Amino acid sequence: MTYFILGSHPNLSKAELSAVFGDLKIVSESKTVLLTDIEEKNLGAMQSRLAGIVKAGHIIGELKTWDEEAAAELISAYASGAMGKNKISFGISVYEMGNVQMSRRIENDIDSLGRKVKKLLKELGRPVRFVSSKEPRLSSVIVETNNLLDSGGEFVFLVDKDKILIGKTEAVQDFKAWSDRDYGRPKRDKRSGMLPPKLARMMINLTGKNPAESSILDPFCGSGTVLMEASMMGWKRLAASDISEKAVADTKKNLNWLHKHFEMEPPETSILLSPAADLASNEEAPAPVDAIVAEVFLGRPRQSTIDGYELEKTEKFMMPTFEESLEGLKPLLNPGAKLVIAFPAYKKRDLTWHSLPIREMLVRLGFTIHDEHLYYRSNQLVARNIFVLSY
Repeated sequence: MTYFILGSHPNLSKAELSAVFGDLKIVSESKTVLLTDIEEKNLGAMQSRLAGIVKAGHIIGELKTWDEEAAAELISAYASGAMGKNKISFGISVYEMGNVQMSRRIENDIDSLGRKVKKLLKELGRPVRFVSSKEPRLSSVIVETNNLLDSGGEFVFLVDKDKILIGKTEAVQDFKAWSDRDYGRPKRDKRSGMLPPKLARMMINLTGKNPAESSILDPFCGSGTVLMEASMMGWKRLAASDISEKAVADTKKNLNWLHKHFEMEPPETSILLSPAADLASNEEAPAPVDAIVAEVFLGRPRQSTIDGYELEKTEKFMMPTFEESLEGLKPLLNPGAKLVIAFPAYKKRDLTWHSLPIREMLVRLGFTIHDEHLYYRSNQLVARNIFVLSY
């Protein structure tokens, strides 16, 4: 069995997994963990494709009840396989999946368990280091920076209602690469909104398309995040447009930086200065595509919650543009094309989210809505209302 530690938006992470790998047989799940029957051996390649998965690994053992001695013996047996003669480093994480009481007990025993494992491993005559954290779960950053995957390993306890599953992590998010593409690129524009690279990757994956055989369009390209991620994923053909000259220039500069920085062969790419509504009629319009992935204009940055009067003004200002844009993009869709588009939602004074009448507009335009996700961080005043569509 394979387990996945889900990101900050678990439902979006599950949807991404399903879109990429088909319908999953879920063995068990919680808010943070998904246990499946996938028998994928190369979890590293799977992890690099996905953006909503923090860690992935395989189950190596099971306990019916908590037995610290048995757990220590199992971990030491696997950790002892670390290559070379250098120090063996290992860590332990606990994830609750339905048994809160047992989870807390194991969390309280982590240090004791670590000492037992360390004692067993020292009998091999090699130096041993137990990597711990203030939290009962090691972050992907701790796992990566302490080189656990190439040494003794990170071992996770998935505490279900009637059993304790023990897993060994085999892949974690490459936080350095994500940060490099986000903060290392030459052009970032806070005013026009910045689509996080991880979210852009998840949205691309939600299309369910095979990158090597597919073409993608972002008609609101901003600084080019969608095209950057699609290029990293090996999409066959890229197209983009924006109404802003600065956005088009920023996208071109960021793509050039990406291809040089990562020593990549650039895919076929078309980037035009054009409103989305007029793109299909542009004499340089791209050929029809297999996917549109985009974030529309989310509105000006907000400093406070929104009231009813502002909502009414915002809807009157933004909805006609959205409708004209989507109508104009229809001729650029291949049969079976998928659209994944992020629209704005605003935090009201009662701290609930208000979504614009996007769903009604999409139905009126003839789109089929396959899925919908609200993406936001706790301190944000504007959320992304993400729709998965076809026409």
